[in-house]
Amino acid sequence: MRIIRTLMLLTGVGVFMPSPPDEQQPQGSQVSTPELIGSATSAFADMAGFCAREPAVCQTAGYVAGKLEAKAKYSVKLIYEWANESTSEPQSSPLANEADGSDQLKTGSTTIAEAKPAGGLGQSTLRLDDLIPEWRGPLVNKKS
Repeated sequence: MRIIRTLMLLTGVGVFMPSPPDEQQPQGSQVSTPELIGSATSAFADMAGFCAREPAVCQTAGYVAGKLEAKAKYSVKLIYEWANESTSEPQSSPLANEADGSDQLKTGSTTIAEAKPAGGLGQSTLRLDDLIPEWRGPLVNKKS
């Protein structure tokens, strides 16, 4: 039954996909809506009894579907891990080791270690208590 559900899902996805323009449509006889519904109903009835008629085929197809599902989950897991690695700390460049002995280019965006005071506090004289704002209660409507 898992195969039938998968086929129904793929059919639903195919139905909701956009159609090509009229000049790219295949030419042939037009099929009416009742004929399409009747054909789909008979195909579904035939598929519903297929596993009862051919259990070995359904068992093999279920095995293949399970393997494909496991591969898809594993691939998604690898892609997810790869994406998380690329958003974390950037890897050091192999050229960074070569540049250690050379003169570094100093720009306005680079930090200069010599400019910091010995205490390492920088120019800020605020304490942690100074940064926390005072609590203000909700405004009370005064009725006169």
